[in-house]
Amino acid sequence: MNIKQIRYFVAVFLDGSLSAAAKEQYVTVQAVSKAIADLERELKNDLFVRESRGVHPTPFGKAFYAKAEPVLRDFDELEAFAHNRRLEGVSSLRLALCTPPFSGHEQARASIASFVSKNMGINASVALETGTRGVAAMRAGFLDALIIVGTFEHPDVDCMSIGKVAPGVIMAHAHPLTAHRTVTLADIRPYPVSVSPEFDSFNNSIVSVYRKHGVNIRFCTTNAEHFNAFLLNEQGLAFAVGIPALGQMYPNTEMRLIAPEDAIAIPICLVSLKNNKAPAYLALERWLLSDRMLLGIDPVKRFAAAAAASAHRSGGGGGID
Repeated sequence: MNIKQIRYFVAVFLDGSLSAAAKEQYVTVQAVSKAIADLERELKNDLFVRESRGVHPTPFGKAFYAKAEPVLRDFDELEAFAHNRRLEGVSSLRLALCTPPFSGHEQARASIASFVSKNMGINASVALETGTRGVAAMRAGFLDALIIVGTFEHPDVDCMSIGKVAPGVIMAHAHPLTAHRTVTLADIRPYPVSVSPEFDSFNNSIVSVYRKHGVNIRFCTTNAEHFNAFLLNEQGLAFAVGIPALGQMYPNTEMRLIAPEDAIAIPICLVSLKNNKAPAYLALERWLLSDRMLLGIDPVKRFAAAAAASAHRSGGGGGID
C-alpha cells in the first residue's frame, strides 16, 4: 500500500468516477484504474462497484475511506509543513520556455506558471526566450532556469531531464501527409523540413537528434518571417514536441506523431547555472524529484495536462516546441 494508491482511491470515492479522478490528479484513467485494482488485490476486498455511468463504493470501500481520508489529510499537512520549511527565504521563481512563438503560447506559459505556483506555494512566471538569450539572462540574474526541448551541454550549466516526449511533425491542413495517422521518415523524405538557426544550433534539439542519426532528410533554414509561408505554400514540415492535447501550434496547421519505428524519445530539460542556483530553483528541483518519487508521474505530462485543461476551459489551444 502506498500514498499514491490512497490519493487515487480518495479522489475516485469523492468524484464517483475514474475519469474525473484521473483528470483531477493529472494522470491517465489507466493509471487510476491500475492503482485501485492493485489496492483491492492487496486488501483482498472490492472497494468499488463498477457501473457504466461511474462507480460507487462497496460497504468495505466506505469503511476504508473513513480510515484513509484522515491519513491522506495528515500526510498532505506533513508534506506542506516540510515544503514550507524548504521555501523559507524563497520569493519567486522565474522560468523561460525556449521555443519559437506559437499560437496560444501566452496561455500555455500562464498555465505552467499557475500550475507551478499552486503546487509550490510561491509566485512563478514563465517567459518566452531563445536559448542563447535565456542563458545570458540567467547569468545576469534575470532568470532562474530554462525549460528546453532536448539536452544542452556546457561547462557552466546543469541540465536536468524532467521527462520525455514523442516527436511530432507540424504541417499545413492541406498537406498530403495529413492523410496519415502517423508519419515515417520515409514519408517525410520528399518534403523540406525547417531548421531554425536560433533554436536548432543552441542545444540537442529534435532536428539535431535526427541529424546525428544520419537520416536522409532535406533540411531547410527558415526564419520567423518565412516560417508560415514555408508550411502553407511550400509543403514544408517542422519537427515539434508531440503533445496533441495542447492543440494547434500554428494557424491552419496539423500535428502528426512520428511512427513508433522512427520515433526517438526527446527529453524535456531544466537548465540552470551550475554554481549559482537560486533558492527558488532548488525548491523546484526538490519538488519535481519528490513528485516523481511519490506519485510515479512524469512532470512533463502533468505540465502538459494542466496547460491543456486550462486551454480547453478558455476555448483556446497551444503547444510547446
